[in-house]
Amino acid sequence: MNKSKEQICFFNTHKAWGGGEKWHSEAACFFQEKGFHVLVCGNENGELLKKIPGEIETASVRYSNLSFLNPFAYFRTYKILRNRNIHSIILCLPIDIKIAGVVAKFCKIPHIIYRRGSAIPIKNSWSNRFLFSHIVTDIIANSEATKTTILQNNTNLFDSSRIKVLYNGIAIPPCSGKTENQVVTIGFAGRLEPQKNLFSLIAVADILKKKNLSFLIKIAGDGSLREQLEQEVHTRNLEDCVKFVGFQSNMNEFYSSLDLFVLPSLWEGFGYVLAEAMTYKLPLVAYNVSSNPELIIDGKNGFLVPLGDENLFAEKIAEMIANPSLRCEMGECARRFVEEHFDKNRNLQKVEEFICNL
Repeated sequence: MNKSKEQICFFNTHKAWGGGEKWHSEAACFFQEKGFHVLVCGNENGELLKKIPGEIETASVRYSNLSFLNPFAYFRTYKILRNRNIHSIILCLPIDIKIAGVVAKFCKIPHIIYRRGSAIPIKNSWSNRFLFSHIVTDIIANSEATKTTILQNNTNLFDSSRIKVLYNGIAIPPCSGKTENQVVTIGFAGRLEPQKNLFSLIAVADILKKKNLSFLIKIAGDGSLREQLEQEVHTRNLEDCVKFVGFQSNMNEFYSSLDLFVLPSLWEGFGYVLAEAMTYKLPLVAYNVSSNPELIIDGKNGFLVPLGDENLFAEKIAEMIANPSLRCEMGECARRFVEEHFDKNRNLQKVEEFICNL
């Protein structure tokens, strides 16, 4: 690839900010800093374009779920992608593949890459069979679990050799001191949505309280279930040990206030918050689902629990509450593991190598 003549296009029309948008933003900035010609296409009202530095070329688009039926959506996308010497276009959403992927094929862009960050099986539909057979040339998966779910419903959907697992990278902060807590403080961070399975965490808190243990669970984030979750905490009389702290603008301060971190999610494409927590030397407890075993080495840097076993989840937390030296040992192991496997610059270099070798 001639980076001075050919362009890399990052295409993500999701309006909100999440893990996929963070990856596209960091990757675009990395490639720009390395001297590549970069174009970022995003939702005209979305968070991605708001966070892209001014020196990076951008273009705004807006798709709805039915935009693939609208010929004007294809034409507007064609006006953006035409007459450019694009080496690779990296797409984020299924709707992006249906429109921008098809347009990219028409514009003869050689490498049409789908970057998938969700460990949810892809439907074996005629449209997916067409898109993955005739439009998408390569896939970047953010974990081995995500790669598995791509092929789960149809092993012939895509050539597995064309799926590259490239983990998210973490900006690893220098080691800093932790807050001295009067009681063991347990943290969760994420969207308050069904996937995160927070009613299970509240049930775990109930079990811990009935064991007469002293602890505090801090739940950071917001979402559609917040009111229902707060009501559940009230119903179980857990207000003294479960606190909703809302969106946190300073995650360094949040992680530094914790003694351990938990993730009760039903699935994770890549448990970004797990990796973040590990940089702060926090031991982990999570359900043994999707990509979690790729971050948590059971008994070394945390504990993995069978999905739905709230009693065992509580037991593992109780073990850590009672054993400060175990928390310290696992936290040190967590920091070493994330440094070895999830350093942001090292992992973005792997993305660069992947694209340049296509």
